[in-house]
Amino acid sequence: MGSVSWTWIGIRASGVTAWGLLTAVVLWGILLRTRILGRAASPTRLLDLHRWLGISALGFLALHMLLLLVDPFLPFSIAQILVPGLASWEPLAVAFGIVAFWLIIPVSIIGRLRPRMANSGAKLFQRSHWLAYAAWPVATAHYVLAGTDALADWSIGILIAGTALLVAGLLARGFVPAPGPTRAAGSVVVR
Repeated sequence: MGSVSWTWIGIRASGVTAWGLLTAVVLWGILLRTRILGRAASPTRLLDLHRWLGISALGFLALHMLLLLVDPFLPFSIAQILVPGLASWEPLAVAFGIVAFWLIIPVSIIGRLRPRMANSGAKLFQRSHWLAYAAWPVATAHYVLAGTDALADWSIGILIAGTALLVAGLLARGFVPAPGPTRAAGSVVVR
């Protein structure tokens, strides 16, 4: 343990945590959409947790990228962590991580601006979510290909558990219809 740098430990820990939080964000989004939990979790609580997980995932991703800049063993430049294909170490694996980062950014920005965008913001926000969905498999490819301990037993367990949860969530989304609009007495249904 004495020969392992603290930056390497931080890079791995923040990367795995960011991936786990991204998995949780996607899962909570699916749960929010299907409302499969029924009264066990209100949509407001699921949405709050979904947002918190998203912010936390971005925070750990930012920490992961920052530590890559200061790592003395294998330092990256700012361009190498922001532009796919510029990294000299494992360029394809690093490119997957960079692409996943850029796929997450639009939904994060549009989500913050959505309240000011009225109805046009809802459609744009919905479309940006598809990019966020695409970020998960790309981030997983980065995790598996770039992670120096990605094939360790504990890591494989995390990958299998996260993937199984998402597959179960997607199956639930496919087979459990989303709740229809609710109507209060005397009100107009808005779709």
